Amino acid sequence: MLTDLNKSSLNFKKFSGFDVAIIGAGAAGITLAKKLSYYGKKVALIEAGGKEYDEESQKIYSAKKVGDPYFELDTARLRYFGGSTNHWGGMCRTFETEDFNREYLGEKYIWPISYNELDRFRVEACNILEISSYFNDKSLENSSIESIDFKFSSPVRFGRKYFNDLASNSLVHIFLNSNLVDVTNVDSKITAVNVKSYNKTQASIHANNFVFSMGGIENSRYLLWLQKVYGNKFISSSSPIGRYWMEHPHFTLGKALIKTSSRATSYYALSQEAQVNNRIMNCGLRVEHMTHKDTEILIKNLLCNAPKFVEKIISQMNENLICGVTIRAAWEQAPDKRNFIQLDNEKDQFGIPKPILNWKKFKLDRETLVKSLSEFNNWLLESDTGRLQLMDWILNEKDYPLDDELAGHHHMGGTRMHKNKELGVVDSNCKVHGSKNLYIAGSSIFTTSGHNNPTLPIVQFSLRLAEHLSL
Repeated sequence: MLTDLNKSSLNFKKFSGFDVAIIGAGAAGITLAKKLSYYGKKVALIEAGGKEYDEESQKIYSAKKVGDPYFELDTARLRYFGGSTNHWGGMCRTFETEDFNREYLGEKYIWPISYNELDRFRVEACNILEISSYFNDKSLENSSIESIDFKFSSPVRFGRKYFNDLASNSLVHIFLNSNLVDVTNVDSKITAVNVKSYNKTQASIHANNFVFSMGGIENSRYLLWLQKVYGNKFISSSSPIGRYWMEHPHFTLGKALIKTSSRATSYYALSQEAQVNNRIMNCGLRVEHMTHKDTEILIKNLLCNAPKFVEKIISQMNENLICGVTIRAAWEQAPDKRNFIQLDNEKDQFGIPKPILNWKKFKLDRETLVKSLSEFNNWLLESDTGRLQLMDWILNEKDYPLDDELAGHHHMGGTRMHKNKELGVVDSNCKVHGSKNLYIAGSSIFTTSGHNNPTLPIVQFSLRLAEHLSL
């Protein structure tokens, strides 16, 4: 069933009888709705935007940012059915075992679930994303370096793929142009959400359980606002809502000559043991191949610093056994309380305070990058595999460049999972601390972020939450 609140002739209508009401129809919300209907649950899937992109909806995502340079927040995410899967690149990787074993860095890094509890949903999630579930990671001999594997979805556009199926599903009721404006709550439970369209039509949607799946900024924004309005009636007053927000910094580090016959982009990371020994987090190094002309320029530049290596490999260049490459990094940011979402005094057209993103890179973020790069360079030298020419900003410990990728458009944390309500917002089942029936879905629940792109684990966690809510 489908209700577009913008097209409704009624000024107010009550909808009831739902097992679960999901607010937000991106990768998390759509996966959750589809799977819950499979379990026989009646679902309300509530989307603030329409079926297609609309400027009126999108402009609500405009917001302030403080700290390090970052993207405009109304371009880093999309506000219509399918969410940001409408513009994602399709790059996929799940969490690694080491991401759930960060005890050496302190309590705030500890997930309340194990790697295996998430991994059992990997195959099903990969099928949804139309990728192989086998990740061909390899440890390089006598080295702390691992060759790692990414998969690439078509990419799947969740809105296009699932809209018709969900709209025709007798157990699913899609609400479009339905913006959350209030909740009704009794005894630590939400009993209904009130929504409003852009033409001011309103509706009340009643359910047994509610899930916020509005994204890595909006989940925090709405919880902060509801806590401001209702205090601790259904949200623990001690939970760090909006705190420990994370991104994946992305920067170019330098160039290298590598002995290889392959021209495909390759990916590397440190082994779990090396991460523990260096007391750092996870860092993915991306080796992208250069043109023949750029490789010749790099050889000339390296002749002064590594003449013996360069002379030895020049003859191999014509045999396609040597390649010039660019080294880039996309790495895991440490969860830090100083990165957070807060409420602005400015409000959107529905009277909800806009968010302000406070984001910076701190000491452990730089250490993770530098130590990972150092281990990689040592492997190149010791194995005589290549020679690295670092960029000035990384070689001489300067500020991050302003003209690079900056980050991955990956919004994580803010409603993080942790057993301690003073360190997390949701418990191991994604239920908000202090609430009896409010849950969170999406990358905002990540305790730590890994260096992987978040879409695959978002789908995994959504399948896991669907299983929990089906019981």
